[in-house]
Amino acid sequence: MQTISINGRFLGQPLTGVQRFALELTRALDQRIGAGALPDRLKNARWRLLAPMDVPQTHEFRHIALKRFGPFSGHLWEQTALARRAAGDILVGFGGSGPLLHRRQLVVIHDVTIFRHPEAFSRAYRATHKALGFGLTRTARIATVSRFSRGELGTIFRFRPDKIAVIYNATDHFSGLIPDETVLQRLGLDGTNFFFMLGTLKPNKNVDFAIRAFDALGDRGWKLVIAGALDRSGVFKADAPASAENLIFTGRLSDAEIIALERRARAFVFPSLYEGFGIPPLEAMTQGCPVLAADIPAVREACGEAALYFDPRNRASLEDAMRGIMDAGSDAPGLAEKARANLARFSWDKSAGALLSTLSEMAAPQP
Repeated sequence: MQTISINGRFLGQPLTGVQRFALELTRALDQRIGAGALPDRLKNARWRLLAPMDVPQTHEFRHIALKRFGPFSGHLWEQTALARRAAGDILVGFGGSGPLLHRRQLVVIHDVTIFRHPEAFSRAYRATHKALGFGLTRTARIATVSRFSRGELGTIFRFRPDKIAVIYNATDHFSGLIPDETVLQRLGLDGTNFFFMLGTLKPNKNVDFAIRAFDALGDRGWKLVIAGALDRSGVFKADAPASAENLIFTGRLSDAEIIALERRARAFVFPSLYEGFGIPPLEAMTQGCPVLAADIPAVREACGEAALYFDPRNRASLEDAMRGIMDAGSDAPGLAEKARANLARFSWDKSAGALLSTLSEMAAPQP
């Protein structure tokens, strides 16, 4: 019997974009396995989720058995305990890493930000992930999350992009959530016009750029609400902007709080300089929030015609886009309909289907 093992290291990591991809795709796989919606070569496969001992126990998956083991965690666990336990299996890694010597392995590498924006990472992190990237692209089957990233991986790691499978992110995990509207009162946003964005201190996220653009518009009674693990002292590269009192840093928020803000915001701002896909704008679209997005290739691929674009290196471009929202009095015409059409391109079930197709190619034919 063919065994397919999923690298479950993501279960013990904070829930950011990569971990969300891993979790939602594993959930979609679990549903497909239960429904028998599998390629013929995988019909009789045994499915396991292999994780270090220090990850939380979960009974969420009904058809993928969670196995926790090993004395280590992190990369050391992957290269030793996981390599031994998964020997002979098809191994699936959703987070860009895995045992270097495991030959029947599919690894999803989301982007090459460590090469394009190395200043965003520590020297140790860069060295580790560069070594993993060059090693795994020589020994494993590789997938990524966009056609743009497929080209980037081929360029950086010097191998044919047509060998890389594309498995898109999706947003249907937001569809069943109930908004926590208490966040609006807590932040003093009832009846207030505001822009909303998610941010981190990584330079490629371009948070300071967006704040400066908002500041240049003057005090018009609007707010810029920024969610994420950052604060004023860490954001500003120079003096604080004049409109600092109109900036609201929320800290980390739950998904329910985020969708409450997206439903009430006049626009979602996504100023990133570099992405492998760009899921936050799509999440905002699910809540009917107009999107102002950086005009970069991966975001264009994800958002299509459903966003208003600006140049993330030209502040006047974002100022004009924000001013247009302020002056419009209503949402940009046609954006809501375009957003619905765009979102229909993506689902975790479709992505699970793309993953299963690649795994079927790797599996031995059934007798």
